[in-house]
Amino acid sequence: MQNINLEGIGTISGGEYDTINVEGVGSCTNNIKAENIHIEGVFNCAGEMEAGLLYCEGVANFKSNIRARKINVEGVLSVKDDYKIEAEEIICEGIIKTGGEISADIIKADGCIAAKDIVGDQIIINSRYHANRIINFFTRIKSEVKLIEATTIELRGVTADTVNGRDITIGPNCRIDNIDCNGFLFIDKNSSVGTITGNYTMR
Repeated sequence: MQNINLEGIGTISGGEYDTINVEGVGSCTNNIKAENIHIEGVFNCAGEMEAGLLYCEGVANFKSNIRARKINVEGVLSVKDDYKIEAEEIICEGIIKTGGEISADIIKADGCIAAKDIVGDQIIINSRYHANRIINFFTRIKSEVKLIEATTIELRGVTADTVNGRDITIGPNCRIDNIDCNGFLFIDKNSSVGTITGNYTMR
């Protein structure tokens, strides 16, 4: 399979590639599949994306589903409407925003994640201020989620309607409406929690 580099302004029609590098302003009008996708500039994709590794340190906008083995976001990754982001592992030090579901075995975020649902085995979201100028431009985006569901959950600076899990840690600056926990539960004094259900033990 071929490699493709978009260094200026360019468009690809879709297809299968080994590596796609976007350093300028690139767009894709159809579905793409690649072992590695590296975005440093701006990338707009109208079709579905499937990748081994998706690495975004620029700005990427997708209008359909994303499936990858690993996703690493240091910039801004946005998925329109209720399309899904699926991966084995997601690492986010920037911003991920979607109107749909994010599903991964492991999700570790030191940035912001805004989604309808986040589902996985281990979910850690530690929203904080960023020195990165790209992130500062998008500071109006907060970590807001309707449903977070996983075996182990650790949250900081997150607003959520419902959090379901076995072992749940609610750190500072969280606002959670409902928690259902069937293991160990910790709630920081600087967070606000509504109802709590389940067979849990407070830590």
